[in-house]
Amino acid sequence: MVSSKHWVLSVLVVLLLLTPASAYKGSQLSRGPVESFSLIDQNGENYSFDTDSEGVIVISFMFTRCPDVCPVITQQLKSVELELSQREREDVTFLSISVDPAYDSPEVLLEYTQLHGVSWPHLTGTSEELEPVWEAFALVVQANVIEAHVMDYQPGEASVTLVNTNNTSSQHMFVYDGWTATSLAAEQAGWSLNASDGMLIGINGTDSPADWSWYWELNLWNATSDAWEASMVGMNDVDVLETPHIAWMNSNTNRSLLPEPDMDLASSVTVQWSNNSSEVVGLDHFTAYHITEGAFMSAGINTTNEPGSYGHYMTDINNQTAPDDFSWWWNLYAWNETNETWESSNVGQDDFAEPTHIAWAPSTVDEAAIPSPMKDDSENVCNGHGWVMGSGSNAHCMCDAGYGWDDGDRLTCVPETTEDYTVGHSTITYILNAKREPVVAWTGDSWKVSDFAADIRELLENEQLGGYETEITPSLSFLLTGMGLMAAVAFGRRESSEHDDEAKAAKTEAPPLT
Repeated sequence: MVSSKHWVLSVLVVLLLLTPASAYKGSQLSRGPVESFSLIDQNGENYSFDTDSEGVIVISFMFTRCPDVCPVITQQLKSVELELSQREREDVTFLSISVDPAYDSPEVLLEYTQLHGVSWPHLTGTSEELEPVWEAFALVVQANVIEAHVMDYQPGEASVTLVNTNNTSSQHMFVYDGWTATSLAAEQAGWSLNASDGMLIGINGTDSPADWSWYWELNLWNATSDAWEASMVGMNDVDVLETPHIAWMNSNTNRSLLPEPDMDLASSVTVQWSNNSSEVVGLDHFTAYHITEGAFMSAGINTTNEPGSYGHYMTDINNQTAPDDFSWWWNLYAWNETNETWESSNVGQDDFAEPTHIAWAPSTVDEAAIPSPMKDDSENVCNGHGWVMGSGSNAHCMCDAGYGWDDGDRLTCVPETTEDYTVGHSTITYILNAKREPVVAWTGDSWKVSDFAADIRELLENEQLGGYETEITPSLSFLLTGMGLMAAVAFGRRESSEHDDEAKAAKTEAPPLT
């Protein structure tokens, strides 16, 4: 008869052999189930978490105005979905939940899903409905961070990196002052300009007189008062990115005759001629040509950027002229923010719309050798663990993986020590089991699709879902451990049997006590 001790040991061995080993590649969590919630999907229909989500659940947090992490994560999850088999997909639910309900309406979410070619539910609601959901997943949602990362193009953050023929490099921020805007508008319109010492003397041959009885006056559009106002500073000191609409007029003429600017334009330059007629040159958007000219002009770098039938082409930078034999040429590069690499631009500078960071370098230069426009290794910047994005009140650190802001100070980067994640630039994606318990977390967007899919399969196997009912295969170490425990049970039984035999023999041979 097997003793209770041996029976317990046998049961433990059986349980060990029946329990699959877990080895998740993401951060493993130990949390209770997420309570039910109801939100609205991109089709305007109610989505109930407790009835519409079954099996393994993947939940990401995003906002459609996000220009970097969110679209990358969406495409990453799309790849994960495609990597799963049809049988696995039947037991996996993908959900994306907005952290920007003020903007992300069902209509906006539908446009976002169509743009990215995904169909899983993208959920939104009121802030009151979403806040407990964010809290359940330990998200700290900060509206000011979201606003700082909206998809609206911010040309003031654009830069141009220059690599000379001697391999020295420099980075120049895009500056769009009154002179740059006027000169580029004149090129587009065919105006001739006469300027000297930061002053505009003449346009199309009409020069201000020597007695200064009148002069070309610079006016700025005041968006608050909806009126033109004479500029109090010279054209080189006017930031046209801050005041995008400017106008030139004879100082003796009537300012009220200036037409109101088209506010849908990114920028415009208006000239009022002596007969009181006006001509307007507007920009729908900034291109790599504008960014190049603005950055180099403000830095005092001379260029020969010639117009042609296929757009502008660069022939000379700082008196370094590309040879006629095309042994090398000035090549345009674009910064890939997702891969953090330079790539040769596949379009010309006039067709390259709204660039963030571009570079000019001889075609013989290895693009991997062009310095990053983002990183600043100075210990004084973001504590040496990130780089600054934006300027003024919108300036904030883009912290490296594993680092976040220190107690809301957006210009610091300190190690993350909790499971609270600030949604704005970085975010978190969860994998939940069939009990709706968060089991695995992946932060940011740098994870590999294969690793994420492996964690889903691991959880499917543990949950006996996705066709894994008969596919549990213990690892070698797992089997060896089990065999060792089984051997221990067998040895324990033999030892017990031998001990019982000896006891019986001793009882037989020993005389009874009297």
